[in-house]
Amino acid sequence: MSHSKTKSAFVPKLPPNFEKLLVDYQHHCKKNGLRERSMELYEKECRWFLYNFANGGCTDISQITAAKVVTACLELTSKSYLATIVTFLKYCADSGNTDRDYSYVVPPYKRPQPIPSVYTGDEIRQIESMINRDTPVGKRDYAIILLATRLGLRLEDIRTLSFDELDFNKDIIRLVQEKTLTAMELPMVSELKTALLDYIQNGRPNVSGVVFRISYPPYDEMTKVGVDACFRRALRKAKIENRNRGCGPRAFRSSLASSMVNDGIPYEAVRKTLGHIDPNAISHYARLDIERLRIYALPVPKATGAFADFLMGRSAL
Repeated sequence: MSHSKTKSAFVPKLPPNFEKLLVDYQHHCKKNGLRERSMELYEKECRWFLYNFANGGCTDISQITAAKVVTACLELTSKSYLATIVTFLKYCADSGNTDRDYSYVVPPYKRPQPIPSVYTGDEIRQIESMINRDTPVGKRDYAIILLATRLGLRLEDIRTLSFDELDFNKDIIRLVQEKTLTAMELPMVSELKTALLDYIQNGRPNVSGVVFRISYPPYDEMTKVGVDACFRRALRKAKIENRNRGCGPRAFRSSLASSMVNDGIPYEAVRKTLGHIDPNAISHYARLDIERLRIYALPVPKATGAFADFLMGRSAL
């Protein structure tokens, strides 16, 4: 059965024992600290794999074979599911649901890692300088943007920043990252401290709750779209074209990371500054380490004319 057109709307039904297997797998993921959003994604991807498996005439995971795994994988409409299927099949083996680990037959797939969007130091300084800090909205936007450009905070950590996380006496920001649930302690650099105090004392409405609020009654918490809009406004005022680069906090987080790497700061220090828990998460920033990459550049070979002769039929390569 083809499901390429209806996949987003159609939730496949599975045999009861497959449904139970998925529930057990979710409990396993939760026990190992997987976030709710990730669990939902894993459940969806494994559900489609088991759906393809059942469509092949298998009603129990014990009927699994290497050939059936490959067939079920090839019928998936997105290759990005394959990494999840590998993890799922390892769980099936470890939990005794299958007689062996069949993950080895899953077709290899590596998710593409695009070059991070970055802005130069001059562009970032121009963006910051063009914000009108004489208005409450400008004071708020400036503080929000500095949290991304100076500390590399993610959007949700900016949006939900609380007063309990701000220590103005010790010039420190302590927070638990929304994405990884890991604790971070970051320096409140002088420009950021000044911007935060200016907004809190002279621009923020007198309401309780998180630091950043919308600028009109009832002064609700900002949405993700609202935080993104702060960066888009700043780019527009600075007359900087994004040229297919990102326009939100993630792009400025990448800009901070690449700037640190190009300044010779060790990758491990950059990883800890950005709060990555995966030791390999920072590796893709190495592709932006232009100066050190120059060391490994190979000289352009001199043309011998052999290929031109080949094309003209004068000789064979």
